[in-house]
Amino acid sequence: MNQLLQPTHRIRDPIYGYIWLTDAELKIIDTSIFQRLRRIGQLALTKYVYPTAEHSRFVHSLGVLQAATNIFEEVLRFNPELRQGGKNDLQQNLQLLRFAALLHDIGHMPFSHAAEKFLLGEDISHEDIGKYIIQNCTEISDEIQKQKVSPNAVANLLKGKQTQVLAILKKFISDEFDADRADFLLRDSYFCGVKYGEYDYIRYAGSFRLIDNEEGEKAFAIEKGNLHAVEAFLLARYHYYLQVPYHRTRKGYDIVLERYFRDLTERDYLPDAGLEAGTSDPEIDFDRFQYVDDYTIFEQIKNDMAGGNPWAKILMRQDRLHPIFDTEKESEGNENDFLDLQEELDNTGLKEDQDYFTFDKKVEVHKILEKSDEKGESVYPVVDKNNDYKMIGSILDHSSLLESTRKKPAHLRRIYVTTASKPMAEKALTRCRQRIEARRKRKKEGAS
Repeated sequence: MNQLLQPTHRIRDPIYGYIWLTDAELKIIDTSIFQRLRRIGQLALTKYVYPTAEHSRFVHSLGVLQAATNIFEEVLRFNPELRQGGKNDLQQNLQLLRFAALLHDIGHMPFSHAAEKFLLGEDISHEDIGKYIIQNCTEISDEIQKQKVSPNAVANLLKGKQTQVLAILKKFISDEFDADRADFLLRDSYFCGVKYGEYDYIRYAGSFRLIDNEEGEKAFAIEKGNLHAVEAFLLARYHYYLQVPYHRTRKGYDIVLERYFRDLTERDYLPDAGLEAGTSDPEIDFDRFQYVDDYTIFEQIKNDMAGGNPWAKILMRQDRLHPIFDTEKESEGNENDFLDLQEELDNTGLKEDQDYFTFDKKVEVHKILEKSDEKGESVYPVVDKNNDYKMIGSILDHSSLLESTRKKPAHLRRIYVTTASKPMAEKALTRCRQRIEARRKRKKEGAS
């Protein structure tokens, strides 16, 4: 990277030691639109569970830039033929990739995913907002163009149509194995103080090769000798999801946050983010957008707590939801128990999304479900360096661990109740358990 782009600035980072930046990248980072990411938490209210999880989308974006660069360099090291296009082509591709990695989260809304559908609507995502910013915020697009890189190409790496070169570069920052996941697993684990998302980053970054597929196009592949590093990465991600984003207590705060945003919508109290986002082609007033962040929402939360809003009280951590049902294993019995308790709560007079809340989510070890795509080509092909890097099958052909786990997701089913509803809910839970036990007893007696 130093030979291709000659960065002159460095930032200390607990994950990578140093993150190196060019003048153009630093100028983009110093824009008010990018600095806004300092005020958007990476993990929303996870800090209410893991108190040191205070890091932001800002530092994660820097980390993705570094991780994408590391993976690019490793691919280049093991594919020296890529240098045949000349130094200028490599420089442009690397700079394009780094801009996209740096800006991949530039369109995130306050509290990230929790607020997105309320502030943007159903047809718009933070990738759409990011794409618009890259193409239309002149402070950013001008710096990109000065490096002889197209802002449209950078934007299309986030969302849009890609040429074959862009499709390959996109895999570095948005794929099953990408720099985004590579960074947030390590960074979130570090700042949460947990080990669940840790894996062998150095070995993982060097796991990928570019090969020519049957159509003569470049495709990503995994080197057979690095399969264990890739498996460890996927398992780390699985355990991370269960213990951080889907942690039982943290998920309760997510549920309340979403309920609070619905309350703001009903009262017409959502902040003016400077967005016209009713269609698939958003427009943004950057002068307003740059100031809408987590702090904006927290000011409203504080005012609402003073006014007696029950959801604001929870979001200020003066109350909480209480989980009264929590299963992880996929089974017909667990599903029936989950549905029976909901019915009992309803019969008691408690209202869903007001007195009690449900969470029903499958968490897969990975999403590699097929050995080949619709063209019959291997999904995530594996190559063998001892056989001239020829393709020897897909990752599922050579990983018994991933093959055995591809159709066995954890199925989280939870029911939470408010503090005011807890006494009635616990009585309903007791009645439900008694009925379930009686049903199981009858079934056992019938079987004997």
